[in-house]
Amino acid sequence: MSVERYVHFLVKHKRLCWVISLSFLIAVFFRIPELEIWLLPKLTPIRYFVVTEFPNHSAEDTDLMVSLPISEILSSVKSVERIRSLSEHGKSIVELDLLYGASLPEFKEQLYQTIFEIKDKLPPGVGDSRLFEGDREERPFMEILIPKPKTKDLDDYDFHLKQLQFQLERIPGITEVRMVGKPKESSFISIDPKVLDLFPLTIRDLESQIRAGKEGGSLGKIDGYTKDTELKFSSEIKSYEDLNQFPIHLEGGKSVPLGQLTKIFESELPEEKLTRINGKDTIYLLIFSDSKTNPLRLSSEVQKKLNSFNLFAANIYSDVSVELRTALRQFVISLIWGLLFAFLFSYFLYKSWIPALLLFVAVSFSFVLFFHLILLFSISINLLSLGGISVGAGMLFDTSNLTVFSIRKQISMGDSASNALIKGIQSVLVSLFSSSLTTIVVFIPLLVFPMEWKDFLFDSGINIALLVFCSFVSSLWMVPLLAVSIQNFPRDNQNISKQETFVSRWYEKTYQFGKYFNLRWFVIGFMFFFCFGVIELGSKLEIFPKQNVIGIRLQTLPKNGLSLAEELSFVNDLETKIKSFDPKISVLVFPNPKLESTQTHPKKAIPIQWKLYGLERSKEFEVFLSNYLSSDYSSHWDWKWDPIGSEVTKVLPFLPDDKIVFFNKSWDLLQSFSYEWKNRADKLKLMGEFSFSPKKIFLEEWTRHPIPIPELLPEESDLKDRILYEYNPKYLGEIGEGTKRDLYLGIGVSDFRSIDGIDLGRIGFKTKLNDLTYVGSLFSSKKKTSYDQFRRESGLFYMEWKGESLQFDKNEVQKTGISFLEFSAKNETHHFFYILLLLFIIAFAFIYLALVGIYESFFLPIFYLGISIFYLLVTSSIVFILFDSFHLGHYIGLVVLLGLSIDNISLFGERWMELNKGTSDEKSRETVFRWLVRPVTLNSGTTMMGFLPVLFLEFSGSEFSRSIALTMFVGIPISVCFVFYLYPFLFSKFLSRVR
Repeated sequence: MSVERYVHFLVKHKRLCWVISLSFLIAVFFRIPELEIWLLPKLTPIRYFVVTEFPNHSAEDTDLMVSLPISEILSSVKSVERIRSLSEHGKSIVELDLLYGASLPEFKEQLYQTIFEIKDKLPPGVGDSRLFEGDREERPFMEILIPKPKTKDLDDYDFHLKQLQFQLERIPGITEVRMVGKPKESSFISIDPKVLDLFPLTIRDLESQIRAGKEGGSLGKIDGYTKDTELKFSSEIKSYEDLNQFPIHLEGGKSVPLGQLTKIFESELPEEKLTRINGKDTIYLLIFSDSKTNPLRLSSEVQKKLNSFNLFAANIYSDVSVELRTALRQFVISLIWGLLFAFLFSYFLYKSWIPALLLFVAVSFSFVLFFHLILLFSISINLLSLGGISVGAGMLFDTSNLTVFSIRKQISMGDSASNALIKGIQSVLVSLFSSSLTTIVVFIPLLVFPMEWKDFLFDSGINIALLVFCSFVSSLWMVPLLAVSIQNFPRDNQNISKQETFVSRWYEKTYQFGKYFNLRWFVIGFMFFFCFGVIELGSKLEIFPKQNVIGIRLQTLPKNGLSLAEELSFVNDLETKIKSFDPKISVLVFPNPKLESTQTHPKKAIPIQWKLYGLERSKEFEVFLSNYLSSDYSSHWDWKWDPIGSEVTKVLPFLPDDKIVFFNKSWDLLQSFSYEWKNRADKLKLMGEFSFSPKKIFLEEWTRHPIPIPELLPEESDLKDRILYEYNPKYLGEIGEGTKRDLYLGIGVSDFRSIDGIDLGRIGFKTKLNDLTYVGSLFSSKKKTSYDQFRRESGLFYMEWKGESLQFDKNEVQKTGISFLEFSAKNETHHFFYILLLLFIIAFAFIYLALVGIYESFFLPIFYLGISIFYLLVTSSIVFILFDSFHLGHYIGLVVLLGLSIDNISLFGERWMELNKGTSDEKSRETVFRWLVRPVTLNSGTTMMGFLPVLFLEFSGSEFSRSIALTMFVGIPISVCFVFYLYPFLFSKFLSRVR
């Protein structure tokens, strides 16, 4: 369809066109529920974890008996690039890295089938294997703090807490609600081994009788007994008071009250005393959610439930949806600011409200169309897609503004409304199409080429492309429709002509400096500046901008023999030290989530975790904390910390770093080599460390002597129970009719003893005949050194050094039997940018072919793209000099600037070639300037001003979109200078054959 026929169709059927447009708007309100709002996009996980429990077994046994067999079995699964295993005390973690581009359904089907078959090939006592995708560290959706009650009566409070937890779990999308630090009295039955030894009774018999005393039961209705009567046996232990009088049956029909055989007392659990915020006791709720749930709705539902409980004031400590709310708020502010600025700016340029309203309506229609398109392509609103929308929103005014200006220009030249509309569209159609197509085409290789970052970039790239497309459609649909609907389209008044004349005179004066312009010397000077800037002042290449740390997670692990009282003192001291460093830091302390709540000691220190938010000097704080812990608590505590990053960091593909991975089949040899390597690095003051550092421990292996007399055979289960119950009281369930209490059974619980003060060889236990015997008389022990963790890759032990590398003789290292693999972050980053450069070249080839089809010329697209390449070189060199690092965000910014540069070049070329061949260069330059000054100024101004909220409203996770905006903020003024000062010279020099 020609432009004339299209305009005539709009004139003839404008009411129908308005109905269609309004239908799009009305449909938005009905399709809002279809909009998918997620925290993060659906990305294909490329890392999986198989976690298997092996209780009460050393890291060495776990490695040999669980991790190694599982790794060998999983090696048969296709599409696995790398298998690593981590073996700790009682736990095996096997890490699988998936080959990029592998068939995920086929891989998962085979993986699940293999995991199902693993159980039969492992030794007894091994738990079921669990599969985690992407990250084995759980991060809750929300963290809620509830102040502890001051009163002793907890019945009503406990009821409301249970009701809150129950109602939160009923919210659709919530998968789990954990409660830590809940005030609850617990009862402990503490066995004195010396007393137990006096009776013919084992710990297992004692436990069985207590469990049986707690249990009741029903026999149902007995036929022939009593009509409609159910026979029921009540439990002997109904309350805490019943425990003391409960009879423990011995041999020969004798019994002894449990209170005489053991010590029974009440106590708070350690987790209750150690769950606190800024030194105050609190109840800590962790809420976990499904990743495919609308986080805004879920957060709102949780807030409503919390507000409905008036008995306590629940405070939301963290909410991951806050990042999404902040991104949405920034987008709305950017949109409102951009619309307002464009509206006012266009009014001051055109001196009329009608063009300003036209732009406002056209941009609004662009967003309506964009809404329908993201629903059509099933694109979710998330942290990554909002970055692309925020950047693309600033370019929505360009095409519509150009169409409005072109129509007004034709009307000012005296054409009728219909002819002005036809000529106005014709004069900019090629430019609109080429610039929009260029911006869309340049993203295609980036979104199609098979690379690990493709899925990560898809949402941002596709949103920018869709916004550009919507802007193009709106400029050719809504702007002409508005123009034909307005009877008297305003002309330029005399004030605008005077304004243009004044600006033109000022332009002519500044352009006079160009008389001394020499292209050859300019090119030489620019190349020198480019090389010097890139080599000497250039920024460091990075794949992705560094994410701001929002907090620190500190884990403190007590060493053997540390009491709860000592731990409480340590927590108080450390809290005081942290507050002295910075009173603004929020300090949350709670038990390590890995801690089993069913095995807890009332007087023994437990592993705890710290979450520190509000840090402003994170590096200084890490040094301060490390020095403090190393000097005062190194003999009692092990610790490690990790930065808490934004939600975007969770879905980042693996970022490269400098590292060397050493392999050997001997763990001891590898350990000794790592010590030497670390010492040499410390002497040379190199920055770096091993990613993990196993702690040396001792293993004591007991071997039983041959016993010819059957009566003296030991009851080994009694020996194991005495050792295990000494440190981990066993959970026996709840007791009580009203307020329930947890009941635990342990040895020496009320009198906690250090492990260093116990002679394991003197531990007494029973034989088959319930006679007392000792470990030292029946067993011989043998000690050997081991480690608290073992790590393997492809069957070999490995150690991974991260940081600056030593200069070493590779042959000497290989002679020791140590194999190694080197990874260079610099090389991998360069390889990544080589791929981007290749994709950029491919995009240029696509753009060239598209321009050849548009202009039906082979030379003109080469000339246009040559100017565009030169512009990108100038812009990228300045970006390299201005910023500390150059990364993917700057690359995306340059990609967008390529489309904008093609737009300006096309506009300038069309106006230049419309002039008569006999027109002088000065006259042509003045005419083109008068035609372009207002659209270029408005486009540049609205785009740059639309980025201001992105630049100044910085928040966690906004680094990527902010770097795109910064690049464009630098490139757009350069583009304006090129249009008015360089293009006239280039077109007059090299385009004479075309004219």
